Amino acid sequence: MIKKLLFVIVVLSLLFVPLMSCAPAESDTIKIGCVLSTTGLLGPKGKDRINAARLAVEEINADGGVLGMPVELLEADDATDPDTCLKQVKKLVENDGVKVLFGGMSSGAVMACGPYLAEKKVLMVSPSATSTDISNQPWTNWFFRTTPRDAFQGRILARVIMEEGYTRLATMVQANHYGVGLEESVVEALKKVDWTGKHVISIYFDPDKKDYRPQLENIKDSNPDVVLAVTYIEDGIRVFKQALEMGLDEIAWLGCDGNYSDHMFVDAKCAEFMEKTIIAGTRSVPPSGETYEKFVTAYKAATGKDPSVYCDTTYDAIKMIAEAIEKAGVYDGEAIKDALFEVGQKYHGASGTITFDDKGDRVSGIYEIWKVMTDPTTETGYKNIRVKVISIG
Repeated sequence: MIKKLLFVIVVLSLLFVPLMSCAPAESDTIKIGCVLSTTGLLGPKGKDRINAARLAVEEINADGGVLGMPVELLEADDATDPDTCLKQVKKLVENDGVKVLFGGMSSGAVMACGPYLAEKKVLMVSPSATSTDISNQPWTNWFFRTTPRDAFQGRILARVIMEEGYTRLATMVQANHYGVGLEESVVEALKKVDWTGKHVISIYFDPDKKDYRPQLENIKDSNPDVVLAVTYIEDGIRVFKQALEMGLDEIAWLGCDGNYSDHMFVDAKCAEFMEKTIIAGTRSVPPSGETYEKFVTAYKAATGKDPSVYCDTTYDAIKMIAEAIEKAGVYDGEAIKDALFEVGQKYHGASGTITFDDKGDRVSGIYEIWKVMTDPTTETGYKNIRVKVISIG
């Protein structure tokens, strides 16, 4: 009988070993999961943003950490793929016990992760997911963003179309939440201002494709006087190069935050096309001031270069998460979420004053209208220049 009892105890203990090994261990650090796109179509921008996140963590830890413990940034790459983002998020939550995440660079990545985050009561803050659709999801209370949503960017692009007198709009946008969402925001804004023009063609393209000539031929046949291009970097280079080859450089084009980057100028043909055709692009920008300048100085000291688009909102997101954990007094997703709503009431960050509404959206923003010009002093011979700044909200 004793032998049987000992046998049962041994068997039960063996059964529990794998279960116990899967449970996240207690930590002497405050963990912030970080899922960014450091490879794939957004890879160049993701690498810049991870530097901004690391800078924020270094400063937080130099100032004593959070709740008396150092902050640990657990980094993962989603390869600019929504499904991969969800897999990485699950690993951080289930294997590492993460209760708050920074990331979801793209709107598609956030949409893929949202239901899971709500189920697990884990908070996510994104520096760059701009789709307006996110605000209408049932899980939106578990998601915040330090960047303004595309409803604002759409209004500014619509204003450019109106002011320049364009009447035949073509759109060539990524077939995802970002591309379609920004297109819808522009079209909706044009309707509200009683635009008398016509949306002559709408092209949705796969950003992983290599050849866009058939889609560009359709745009050419629609005879537009302005084309809105919503791209990232690698796909944007291909679109603009092929458009140049097909003689679409005689038409005005509009850019956006997705194709605002010095990385676009690595390809000379792409740079040539952008300089000649893009009459206006838009992107969210920080205000000038001491807080932003201090961030720029620190970023340049750490990386040797200026911060790129959304590095400031990355930096702010990490700082706000840390402040929310401190305010909550406990490492718990729901408590951090509630505290972040409080932190996000006129928070003065590198990207300006951040105020969240009840859906975790930023209620206002500052946008730059940009163009591309030649500059022999730069490595590529081109640079982005600021045309004007517009506050909106």
